[in-house]
Amino acid sequence: MKILKMGLFLAIVTALAGGALAAVNHVTAPIIAEKAIASERANLELIFPNTNEFLIVEDFEDDTGLVVGVYEAVGDGMAYKLQVQGFANPVVFMVGINNDGNIGGYQVLDINDTPGYGDRVTLAEFTDNVIGKSTTEGIPVLSGATVTSTAVVSGINAAKAMFNLQHDIDDDGSGAVIDTPPLQFSESVGIFTKQTENIAAEILEEATDGDVTTYLVASRGYAVLEAGYPDAQPNIFEVKIDHVTNKIVSVVMVESHDTPGIGDKVEDEQFLEQFVDLDITDTSIEVDAVAGATITSVSAARAVRAAIGLD
Repeated sequence: MKILKMGLFLAIVTALAGGALAAVNHVTAPIIAEKAIASERANLELIFPNTNEFLIVEDFEDDTGLVVGVYEAVGDGMAYKLQVQGFANPVVFMVGINNDGNIGGYQVLDINDTPGYGDRVTLAEFTDNVIGKSTTEGIPVLSGATVTSTAVVSGINAAKAMFNLQHDIDDDGSGAVIDTPPLQFSESVGIFTKQTENIAAEILEEATDGDVTTYLVASRGYAVLEAGYPDAQPNIFEVKIDHVTNKIVSVVMVESHDTPGIGDKVEDEQFLEQFVDLDITDTSIEVDAVAGATITSVSAARAVRAAIGLD
């Protein structure tokens, strides 16, 4: 009899506790959800500036692992928060898709990628090809910033696929990201070798901001040295050097005047990223030339040598 009473007592206590927990959840769940929305509201309003109410979508499926948050812009559409791996660091951004199935908003929230290359996914040259596209249309990647832009497009595609699934929109896959072949490299080019010594580059401008000096350098490439093009011009590079740490901060190809589709591959961040953090006091520093564009690659190394000021 005592066992029966004890069992009944425990059952009552358990039921009461469960009821109390449910009541607490009923009260606290909306508060927690509202706090979560509040932390993202500023970002969501960048995507849907005219929306008054946002709701968190807790239950969603994403096979890509790129979607980190889903939100309903009540009456207007859906917003997706994504994180992808850029060339140097993760990129966090939001995409808003209107109820009509067109992308209405795109905003990069966090990026720390190669200046002048990976960070171009924040500029109009990229965003203009995102905003207004339907969830079944493709989005082109950026030449010279293929790694980061391909990653971002993959994230956008994940958001589009989720929206299409949620809204029963047929997608034949034709809007998937276009595969871009990886950059191929060939022989090494030493910064302080005969390859860069024989023809001097010209420093056009020089400006110092704190520890970092920025050099604008003209360096003759294939068009001037080999091709014999009429009115051939040198390539122009921007080289930034920290003269306190003696490290190269960045190298950007500002103007390419060599063969389109070949020499201009040197603009790619995969090539130029090799210069970052090289120690300018180390005479053995080198980079790998872009396959098929050795002379243009050497023109980049020659520009760096001129900025370092060895000659």
